[in-house]
Amino acid sequence: MATDYPDRQPIGQIESTISSIKKMLVVGAVFALVGYLLIGMALFFELTSFHPLLDSFFSSFPETSLAGGSGGTRGGQVNSALASIHKWPSTLLWLKLGGVGHILVGIFFALVAIVRALSIMPHRLSYEMERAQE
Repeated sequence: MATDYPDRQPIGQIESTISSIKKMLVVGAVFALVGYLLIGMALFFELTSFHPLLDSFFSSFPETSLAGGSGGTRGGQVNSALASIHKWPSTLLWLKLGGVGHILVGIFFALVAIVRALSIMPHRLSYEMERAQE
């Protein structure tokens, strides 16, 4: 029937839900901030450490590829340069994927908070309508 309405939530429960929604938004913002910091750190390391390392490798050993192939025998200096270059991509990938993951978790928290806010809206509106009629 159209006259069977669900019972309203008590005003204390509505206020408690609103405060928990605010906490969820803060947690989501913290996750998103950490994600942006991780991605920013990855870009910073890539531009300040990885690219100069590549430039110095190609200027020092122009006939050697990054895969390690060359026309002759390789010395220890080439091997150590290649080892230092090959450790960077995994670190950069970890930072970028971790950043994207944190941002997505932050977005998820924000969306859950929005859904919770929308679910209490009818109860809060009923109190406001009752107050306006008085």
